[in-house]
Amino acid sequence: MTAAEIIHEIDSLPPAELAVVVRHTKELDKHRQLSGEEIGVLAQQMVDATDPAEVERLKAEITRGFYGDR
Repeated sequence: MTAAEIIHEIDSLPPAELAVVVRHTKELDKHRQLSGEEIGVLAQQMVDATDPAEVERLKAEITRGFYGDR
């Protein structure tokens, strides 16, 4: 099954089932470590950011992406 087929199946789910898939996807993302490239992109965004709150958000995302969700 291809990603496009999976996405089509997800799009056809009833709302209650779709909510289960969305929760599962968010849970997977919380525990997934980021690749070096993904961390590099976030680091560049952090360097370019001018809003202190955005810098802190990006720092937290880099830390989570490097170490995973503790």
